[in-house]
Amino acid sequence: MLSLEIIARVNVNVSRSSALPTAFDTGLLLVKDASFAEAKRLRSYASSAEAAAGLIADGFPASSEAYKAAQKYFAASPAPPRLLVSCHPASESPVQALDAALQKTRDFYGIALADPVTDGEALALDTHLSGLEKPAVWFAALTGTPAAAAASGSLLERLHAAGSRRTVATYVSAVSDAAAVMGAAMGLEAAHAASAFALCYKRVGGLQPSDLTEAQAEAIEELGGNVYVTRGARHTLLEKGSTPSLLRYDEVLYLDQIAEDLQNAALSLLADNPDRLPQTDDASAQFMNAFTGVLIRYTGRGILASAPWRGAALGSLSPGDWLENGFALWADSYDNQPEADRAAHKAMPIQAALTLAGSLESVVINVNVKL
Repeated sequence: MLSLEIIARVNVNVSRSSALPTAFDTGLLLVKDASFAEAKRLRSYASSAEAAAGLIADGFPASSEAYKAAQKYFAASPAPPRLLVSCHPASESPVQALDAALQKTRDFYGIALADPVTDGEALALDTHLSGLEKPAVWFAALTGTPAAAAASGSLLERLHAAGSRRTVATYVSAVSDAAAVMGAAMGLEAAHAASAFALCYKRVGGLQPSDLTEAQAEAIEELGGNVYVTRGARHTLLEKGSTPSLLRYDEVLYLDQIAEDLQNAALSLLADNPDRLPQTDDASAQFMNAFTGVLIRYTGRGILASAPWRGAALGSLSPGDWLENGFALWADSYDNQPEADRAAHKAMPIQAALTLAGSLESVVINVNVKL
């Protein structure tokens, strides 16, 4: 399968400091296998029962972290539709194992590991994900003491310093617990095809809450880590559904989806048009018309929203200009196209400015009483 990038490339620039899956609701579990065979490089399971039978048949008993990870993944409510399991030799690093899995399929978005890794391996995987053409998010486990998880020089602190947007790191008691968080994210995506969700404050099936103090939870969250805790007498929830960059998981997810849809709309216009597209401003208008159709759907889902533009000047767009429906599109005139680009039959770049709707995470309630 050849890449679309050479024909239609989407660059996503996020002001607060992706490109091609077809299954944003599917997770991939990477598993070290002492008795690896190439036939086990990719398995697909549609339920916890299927995964249990398949993993046991492949030599992973119920006591193994791989088996536990699969069961925790499917414990999510709503349940994700599918889990991919990719076994690999112990000699392969997580980066090598992921690349080998990508040779078999690109049909996943979440990634979890069934085995512990060193900080060096974790940082290498995070860096690798940032450079992949196909976007994906690693659901990582932070284990050990709460103090160690948020300490200076810790993995989380280093991911935070690097502005990582491709890792969701959660403080848990076991490596397999990260698969539970991945299952929650994949299940929520499957249930929100026509709307939007935030991972923040969701229940995670198969995961036990951590016994943390307020200060310990805050120290992890300040670095973009996540905790699963009980607040009050009955509210067990995930906080804050964040990446170490402090960008929320759902924001990363929806930017990836928008990028894919814009890319496919551009390719469809080029490939399905019965007439050739001229190198004139009329072609830019056709592209922007197609992109408007894509973006208005994200407005309807509650992902984009009307707001003033707070970024830098962009084409005819200035800071403070109102973005109706949460987006604006602009392209320079073909009169200003460089001769080399014209000779190469390139289109004028289309600029898209987006304002995300965001999601609420706190509220103040003022109760006024007159006696």
